[in-house]
Amino acid sequence: MRPLLRSFLLSLVAPALAAAQAGGFVTMLGKDTILVERYERSLNRIEGQIVRRSPQTTILRYALTFQADGSIASYEQSVLRPDGSAAPNSAPQRMTFTADSVIRTLTQNGQPTTLRSAAPIGTLPTISGSALISELAVATARRHGAAHQIGFGAQQAAPTRMDIRFIGADTAEIVLGGFRTGLKLGASGELLRSDGSLTTQKFIITPAPTANIGTIASGWAARDAAGQALGAASTRDTLRATIGGATVTIDYGRPAARGREIWGKLVPFDTTWRFGANAATQLTTDKDLVIGGQPVPAGKYTLFLYPTATAAWLIVNKQTGQWGTAYDAAQDLVRIPLQLHMNLRESEERFRIFLAGETLMMHWDRGGYGVKVEARP
Repeated sequence: MRPLLRSFLLSLVAPALAAAQAGGFVTMLGKDTILVERYERSLNRIEGQIVRRSPQTTILRYALTFQADGSIASYEQSVLRPDGSAAPNSAPQRMTFTADSVIRTLTQNGQPTTLRSAAPIGTLPTISGSALISELAVATARRHGAAHQIGFGAQQAAPTRMDIRFIGADTAEIVLGGFRTGLKLGASGELLRSDGSLTTQKFIITPAPTANIGTIASGWAARDAAGQALGAASTRDTLRATIGGATVTIDYGRPAARGREIWGKLVPFDTTWRFGANAATQLTTDKDLVIGGQPVPAGKYTLFLYPTATAAWLIVNKQTGQWGTAYDAAQDLVRIPLQLHMNLRESEERFRIFLAGETLMMHWDRGGYGVKVEARP
């Protein structure tokens, strides 16, 4: 190995990068591959591509350059169609890092914009979906005691300190919004596995050093063109019904099973579940209801579910407009026992809320729950 290259590799914040000139990762959501990353390194530069399948196929192309001490000097990215042309409503973006600041160049409201922010040593760019940046962040935290990240969103005025927790020499966690992603690391700090099963996204990342981004992107694009796009990981739907003169709507997210075990696994027992996906599930009624024998006055509410191995409760909560993981038990209006509907004959791939007569059903896979709903006399 040439002396210059060896010197650079030894100085990098991520020792794992010394192990190979190229690498990559694959991200799985259940049985579905949703993202593939591939990168190559030459001297003080890393160039990478991330092909995403959801909601339709796009490619994020990025490049990182490093200072002699291993800190990041610059980052740039662009979003492309599978054929290599620029994606609609996208423009190249760039970050330049100095000793104490980061300069972000982006397009805002159709105009070129430059933002300058103070940046601690060890600040990294946010690269959505990148496992490599997680690997670099762990190495940075080991070296400097902390790692910070900043994205291109103008609402982020300064880098945010990452919550990285070291469990042992080969294990770490990245905690975001209270949700833990487990990282298994090799002897040189290389990422061997990223487990997001304790997050709301439920992803698993493993190395894929020989992945061919071009072939994968072309194959996914062909499926998009044939009407077989993966679509959003969780679709949004609204149940609208008239119940005894009351107009009722339930707006909720519909996650897909994707080959995963649902009740007790993807939806864990003995904890409060968001009753869908993404934004909180909203119940609106213009007249008083009785749900499972419990009065629910006219108004707007958030619904949650508390399941156990043998029972479940529908939680009607007075806080509204929040993300689905923002649950405040002090805002509960009522907890309503549910009927168990397990061992159904037909499987529901996506979580579904529907009415069958006077029974509000909530089914997913081959199980779910039900409760009687009526207008209050």
